[in-house]
Amino acid sequence: MADITFNRFDLGIDLRKGASVSDANRLLEMKNAYVTTGLATEKRPGLTLVATLEPGTKGLFAAFGKLHTFYGQGTVTHANALFQANRVPYSSGSYPVEDVSFADVFNGFIYAAIRYQGGFQEHHYLDGSASTHIADLACPDTAGVVKLASKVFAVNGDTVRYCKTGNPRDWSASNDAGFLPTGLNSRGDRGANALGVYQNNLIVLSKDGAQVWKVDPDPAAMALQDIVENVGTSYPRTVANVSGDLYFLSDYGFRSITTLQLTNNLADVDVGSPIDSLVRARVKAGGFTPKAFYFYGTGQYVCAMGNELFVYSISRTAKIAAWSHYFLPATADAFAELGQTLYIRCGDAVYKLDPDVHADQGQPFEVVIQLPYMDLKKPGRNKRIYGADLVMEGRCEFSVGFDVRDPTAFTDPVRVKGNTRGGGLIPVECCGTEFSLKFRNLDSKPFRLDAVTLYFDDLGPT
Repeated sequence: MADITFNRFDLGIDLRKGASVSDANRLLEMKNAYVTTGLATEKRPGLTLVATLEPGTKGLFAAFGKLHTFYGQGTVTHANALFQANRVPYSSGSYPVEDVSFADVFNGFIYAAIRYQGGFQEHHYLDGSASTHIADLACPDTAGVVKLASKVFAVNGDTVRYCKTGNPRDWSASNDAGFLPTGLNSRGDRGANALGVYQNNLIVLSKDGAQVWKVDPDPAAMALQDIVENVGTSYPRTVANVSGDLYFLSDYGFRSITTLQLTNNLADVDVGSPIDSLVRARVKAGGFTPKAFYFYGTGQYVCAMGNELFVYSISRTAKIAAWSHYFLPATADAFAELGQTLYIRCGDAVYKLDPDVHADQGQPFEVVIQLPYMDLKKPGRNKRIYGADLVMEGRCEFSVGFDVRDPTAFTDPVRVKGNTRGGGLIPVECCGTEFSLKFRNLDSKPFRLDAVTLYFDDLGPT
């Protein structure tokens, strides 16, 4: 008779190794759950409906104590005072807004990149002028935009253009507005796709490379600092600052650019390698525009692909860097964080991620946690599991996989409630050389898994 306890699940989903050779604290699946700073695995917060917005608007941007939306035709006024609708009509016709590629506050007013139905895109500055449209023909009107050094920068093919210092309506001012010759310095693809900020430097990302530019209100002080090869992105909406690093979705998975501590050189880091296979399959399926953001309230990088969210939980103090996989009831179109609350727009419905609820607008969602196949520190030997103890909050169905060659070979699920230690063993019985543990929660109540103990007999060599 022997027993073994697993009480750390802090590495999240990791599919880099085979199912039978992964570490116990790396998971095969973590659906609708995340790793807490206490190194437990907990059910994600549920969604609570905040408002169903009047039709005609798109986007969601938090500024000046409100959640802002944007529309291009007619007049829209939101009944809910938390929301403010902003009219940004297309300059050469009447088209509805399709998406908001970028929004930020510049000199106390909103600057936004708007995409309209038909594929048209324009930049707008909501400073109270008669027209919000940036009329300067030098403005690129592209989706890759960032604010830095009192200027707005935007990708423009094989260059990056910038506006006059302090004046985002002027992109032509002599000796103040201008462009960076990023294509001239590219060693691969010349086109700039996305922009980011890292350590107060401008990061220009092409499909297969990144350039680091020192930028300044004085164009004469701007200069190319460094080049990082063989890493880039085709998805400008996925670039986000995360705990001092810059994260984005590349063609191969999630990556980051960071400084190597010993050499002070920049390099790419494959932070997304544990879930590359999942991400590549989802990107290949298509049908969505990947959109990412950093949720300061929980310290998570979140990238939405349709109704799926890939979530990277990061805590340097707790030494957590774990991927999980959320599924929402509808496609996530836009996000905004206001007052430490995350708001998610799905169509005209706006929800908040609510830590006090454990269902999506009253509908339970499935939580699945599956550990890799483990030999219980006795490789190549037959074992007979006859019981288990769970330390957890809430309810779940517990089952054990006993044949890594057959993903359907699991014991019948046993319903478990709360901490079972001291209350008798959970009756589960199977034989094999390696075992995978699966936990499934499907109710509207909290659920957290802290530890599991397996009790087994060693039956000897196979």
